[in-house]
Amino acid sequence: MSDVELQQKREKGLCFHCDEKYGPNHYCQSKSIQVLLVTDDDRAENDYGSPEPTSEISDEGNPLALSMHSIVGVTIDKTLKLKRVIGGIEVIVLVDNGASHNFISHELVRKLELPVERGKSFRVMVGNGFTIRREGICRGVPLRMQGIELCQDYFPFELGGADVVLGISWLSTLGDVCANWRNLTMEFFNERKKVVLQGDPSLVKTVVSLRAMLKSLQREDAGYVVELCSIVVKEEETEEPMDPAAAVVVDGFSHLFEQPTTLPPKRPTDHTIVLETNTKPPNIHPYKYLFTQKNEIERLVGEMLMAGIIQPSTSPFASPVLLVKKKDGSWRFCVNYRALNNITIPDKFPIPSIDELLDELSGAAIFTKLDLKSCYHQIQVKEEDVPKTAFRTHEGHYEFLVMPFGLTNTPSTFQALMNTIFKSVLRKFILVFFDDILIYSPDLKTHLPHMQHTF
Repeated sequence: MSDVELQQKREKGLCFHCDEKYGPNHYCQSKSIQVLLVTDDDRAENDYGSPEPTSEISDEGNPLALSMHSIVGVTIDKTLKLKRVIGGIEVIVLVDNGASHNFISHELVRKLELPVERGKSFRVMVGNGFTIRREGICRGVPLRMQGIELCQDYFPFELGGADVVLGISWLSTLGDVCANWRNLTMEFFNERKKVVLQGDPSLVKTVVSLRAMLKSLQREDAGYVVELCSIVVKEEETEEPMDPAAAVVVDGFSHLFEQPTTLPPKRPTDHTIVLETNTKPPNIHPYKYLFTQKNEIERLVGEMLMAGIIQPSTSPFASPVLLVKKKDGSWRFCVNYRALNNITIPDKFPIPSIDELLDELSGAAIFTKLDLKSCYHQIQVKEEDVPKTAFRTHEGHYEFLVMPFGLTNTPSTFQALMNTIFKSVLRKFILVFFDDILIYSPDLKTHLPHMQHTF
């Protein structure tokens, strides 16, 4: 509510959540589940606009619209939920004017074994701005609602809060509609007969702000059940097959794509750690870890010992270890070399600018991109500098034989090695930005020998 509406409620002595008189022993009669809806932007609550509905269903046309509330099952103004029957199964139906078309959950499609007509794909823009590509439509699905029979087409989609969503494509066929969203009723005429749809209050989930939640917890003897949900949208990718001639070149160098089992060779560009004069070796105690993190650290250290990229250490240097959560839920092993970096003399090797690199691609039409695996581990640390890479865990003291992540000059060392390897062909048909190698050519005929030379 706005500040004006709040003030009016105060002056009349009414409850903020209902129109009854408010007092010390007041309890709202209209019970509803309240949901805290958290978004990544600064839009106000209930300001989840949807694109204009469109009947065009194609890759080129505007996408179908489906509000975020329909997906997570939150009931807002201008929506109502009710229980109805499809094929003898009781389902939850959400009437939502924020949805451009009718949708049906994949789970219900499987239960009813509904035929899905395959054909042109369609795109659905959900309330968080993502556009998801899907395919198929369920034609003529019957639905009985309070004395009327609906036969509508539905698009299969992942719905979490309802089995069926009736959107604008159905609402626009009703003519004049009189809706009372407070009482969860909707009136319209069907075949000259008045129809009243009554929503089910037990299915209501309303949005509550965090501020309102905290205030109610402070002044009322009540509690909240908070359900945390995350929506991950993965666009279906279609990978084009590799050109047969290019595949022959790649297959001829299959050994380059195998997991390395030995240390990289010694090179003139092996990493060095030059420290400022009269500095003491940093010796930092390990951090405190949870039990599960300790197990993960021991596992990762064991794998690196087996791979031969670290060894036990007696160095006076010691940096602490920390784990960083990856997007896939696994852990990345990191060493906090901040204290060591503070006493390391920076390398002045020039790092390329991406804008300048892109200027070199004029006239190129065919590209091959290579991304090196564990790129830093393909460079050794000079023997006299190995003790400086030492790190300490809760159960041991180790040091790196290869270049670790987190050291101040490692990007310069890696770029210097790549420039040395490809010096004769840089800016001719190869660009290198750290571990990303781009081979570019005007046509496939010249691209194949460029790939061969690179490998």
